[in-house]
Amino acid sequence: MTEFAKLAKFGGACVSEPDMYRRIAALIRDDATRRFLVVSAISSVTDSLLAAVSKPRAEKEIDSFVAEMRRVHLRLLSKGEPAGDVAVEAIEALCTKLSRLLYGISYTEEITPRVQDFALSFGERLAAQVVAANLRTDGVDAVSFEADQIGLMTDENYGNASALLEETKVHMAPFLRRQEGAGHVSVITGFFGQSPEGKTATFGRGGSDYSAAVVAYALGLPLIEIWKDIGGFMSADPKIVPEAFPLAALSYDEAAELSYFGAKVLHPRAVQPARASGASIAVKNIYDPKEPGTRIGPDTVDRTGDVKSVSYVQDLTTLKVFTAGAGVKEGLLSHAAIALASSGVNVYTAATSQTCIAFVVESDAVGQAKKSLGRLPPTAVDRIEVAPPASLICFVGEGLGYAKGIAARVFRAVAERGINVQLISAGASMVAYHFTVDTKDLERAVQAVHREFFGQPIRVAGGAATG
Repeated sequence: MTEFAKLAKFGGACVSEPDMYRRIAALIRDDATRRFLVVSAISSVTDSLLAAVSKPRAEKEIDSFVAEMRRVHLRLLSKGEPAGDVAVEAIEALCTKLSRLLYGISYTEEITPRVQDFALSFGERLAAQVVAANLRTDGVDAVSFEADQIGLMTDENYGNASALLEETKVHMAPFLRRQEGAGHVSVITGFFGQSPEGKTATFGRGGSDYSAAVVAYALGLPLIEIWKDIGGFMSADPKIVPEAFPLAALSYDEAAELSYFGAKVLHPRAVQPARASGASIAVKNIYDPKEPGTRIGPDTVDRTGDVKSVSYVQDLTTLKVFTAGAGVKEGLLSHAAIALASSGVNVYTAATSQTCIAFVVESDAVGQAKKSLGRLPPTAVDRIEVAPPASLICFVGEGLGYAKGIAARVFRAVAERGINVQLISAGASMVAYHFTVDTKDLERAVQAVHREFFGQPIRVAGGAATG
């Protein structure tokens, strides 16, 4: 048994091409402590499954869809190898089970959140078989396991479940430690676990990062590697800010805030189990494994600076709920928030005044949000207004709550570009402030904030930006 084993999680892009499996095998051969792997579904498979269950399908459509699922996964297996033969049988069995499930949905013409979670889990179930088979072909003693079958326990919040950490430790850790003792590399499905009802419950989109942190918590592992086809966190989106640079370290809070507010590097909830056990998270690039990437851990809090990174979320809309005395009307904010949450509407931020409560939600959820708020008592709400679509910009740093004048610098930099700031939120977090702007101003606003704190790029021969 490896004394200080690691867990490595591989995202969808890392398991979607044959060359990637050779890279994964090389990583395991290079470091014998990588004994536990968590894998996502192959790129676009979860989206395809979601589309397949979104409405009842004709038998021909179901047969065609399942045949394509089978083809996509079988083509990634190494040809003519015994390991592949075992995986072929497993993939065939999973596709048969998926077909029966889709037929059942078609016959009943209804789908519950619980059934949808089970259907969406097939992407990871199939991917784990492919990953383990290819690793065996490459000389790695790999065995695939489905998380809900080996003790990753969750609550019953289907579609956005939370792991039951202590229960998972009791049920999962002894099994996986036995596999490690037998010399196996365990390939574990991400994205889902088992509810108290014994049913599959998913963690929401991108939830395999969270799965990895939960498994690491159960095993008491000190390091979680998140392997991606890009590097770690950066000071801004390089598509908007060409001079953006990699970040070597972030605190748990900085990483969580950046991830929640648009930096699609790590699932925001992955930080929770890691923080609970004191584990570090290393976000690394599978194409350049020697690069350090970004490390997130208990010893990475740095309050000596100010802004570390700027992130953003597009396609948001502000709903304004007007009522006399909104700021003091007892329970109005909580009733409105509960109404939105019960309808599955995610609120990015909220602000209150004497006459209005403003909620920022995703633009495609505006209709559902208005309907939910419309159910509030007529005496509680005078009217609901919908503002034009906007974008939210978040600037993050452990020093924000300790340094003076940072917000003033941000808003001055944005104002100098002639950009109007709409809704401002500060104080909810000690490490993050955010504000909304018209979407047409998003890029200029992000550039303005970044250059306020990191300066204009210095151009050298060849046009490279040196910072």
